[in-house]
Amino acid sequence: MNKKAKIITALGLMGIVIMGTGMNQADAKKKAPKTETAQVQTVQAPAEQGVNSYVYTSTKYGYTINCPQKPNVIPADALYEGKEGEILIFANEGYNIKHAWVVIKNAFDDSKVPDLNTIDEESAKNYLNGLMGSSGYEAIQLINRNATDRAIYAITAKEMEVDTDGDGQPDTVVTADRQMAVTFFRGNKGGRYSVQLIDYPELRDAAIDSFQKGVVSFAEK
Repeated sequence: MNKKAKIITALGLMGIVIMGTGMNQADAKKKAPKTETAQVQTVQAPAEQGVNSYVYTSTKYGYTINCPQKPNVIPADALYEGKEGEILIFANEGYNIKHAWVVIKNAFDDSKVPDLNTIDEESAKNYLNGLMGSSGYEAIQLINRNATDRAIYAITAKEMEVDTDGDGQPDTVVTADRQMAVTFFRGNKGGRYSVQLIDYPELRDAAIDSFQKGVVSFAEK
């Protein structure tokens, strides 16, 4: 069975985005739900306007990032065992997170990720193809996070083929309850970060746009 890759227009494989101010909007994720609750709509209004007016400073991990509003912050290991970092929550219903950014420090092994700022196009294609095949991504791209630094940007797959009987061949399709936008990059002081978007039940254009603006603004203090 072929993967049903619902590719975002701005996330074609190995597309290079060249913009002085960083990432462009992934404007083809036309999935905004029509029936969100009033609570979520109210809380997320700044993000829907595309304005990241609140600068969050992490005193523990030493970074700043421009957010759509002041977040509630919990440790990353509250959801992801053994992970260093924070979850910046913008909307939730009880314990159910509806809209958040996950900031992970020491997110990857430095020796296993090439220098994204100097990698040549052919090597980048091969590297991204490997990630695409092994990590359950629906779309992946190398982008210019800002004027000097590149990042890996991906969307997790909604449907994945898995091997349930151990014969080495996929035999079942599983459907994830949510998709996430995921970035990996080295910070301006060499930190290894991943910033991820949670937007439930489906990724909205406005949330993606706000998230991208946040990732562009990310800086180590």
